[in-house]
Amino acid sequence: MSSIKRDRYIDGKLLVGYPDDYTVLDIETTGLNPQNDYITEISAIKYRNNRRVDEFSSLVKPELSIPYYITRLTGIDDAMVADAPSIDEVILSFMDFLADDIIAGYNVGFDLSFIAEKLAGYYAKRLTNDYVDVMKLAQNELPFLGRYKQTAVAEYFNIATAGAHRALVDCNICNGCYQKLKELAVADYRLPPQQRELVLAQSASSLKPLADKQIVLLGSFDSLYVKNVREILTALGASVAQHVTASADMVIVGTADASVCDGADLQLAISMKSTGRNIYILKEDVFCQSLLAKGWLRGVDN
Repeated sequence: MSSIKRDRYIDGKLLVGYPDDYTVLDIETTGLNPQNDYITEISAIKYRNNRRVDEFSSLVKPELSIPYYITRLTGIDDAMVADAPSIDEVILSFMDFLADDIIAGYNVGFDLSFIAEKLAGYYAKRLTNDYVDVMKLAQNELPFLGRYKQTAVAEYFNIATAGAHRALVDCNICNGCYQKLKELAVADYRLPPQQRELVLAQSASSLKPLADKQIVLLGSFDSLYVKNVREILTALGASVAQHVTASADMVIVGTADASVCDGADLQLAISMKSTGRNIYILKEDVFCQSLLAKGWLRGVDN
């Protein structure tokens, strides 16, 4: 699809800048026509301050058999989607995840046209999110390249493309291209560090050493993936919150956004500690080191 202006159900605007907060979207489909073809997979990764904070991914059962050439391209076949939810279920969960975020995607008009068509067809709703087309950014920043498929731009930036044409993998590739293009286009912009994945030790998971503890995550994490941190803490038995209350036992402060230091939540935690409340306040790197020292993690993957 050459332009999303052909779609009747999109009200959002094409943005030409490089936002720091956005959600990368990618879909796989049975074909190219949003009115006659079907979504087989939809994935999205949410970013805050250019750091990954959450993700959504689901296979989708289409209303027709997946063509052989599509299976060869994506690896998705009828057996894989046999027990997957239908698009009318998935689209609601996806829109809840997306909320009012700016959407980023590669040749994103294709993805938006399918999302908008299904949203309108099932629920009579229009897609109102503004969006960024990473392919257009690549054309602007790399006019000499000549080829603008996502894999070609990724290869120019030495971004790995293994597993391409699966939606979540393509989201990661797209964001890698977006960040490299942003580094070229925005003066003094520095790429964020690669976010590490924490891996829980089996013994810690069975012991639940943080049972009955409430832990608050504040701000944007610089080198840790906040969804992964939340899952680790939950597996250790803790309840995880986003705001400090009188029942908080620990506050983990993300270091990617200095404004958190002046925020009401952190100031409340500091006040509680100064009055003798037994509450721990740790920066994300100290938190990670403490879990490693206690043997609660098997290691840190880069």
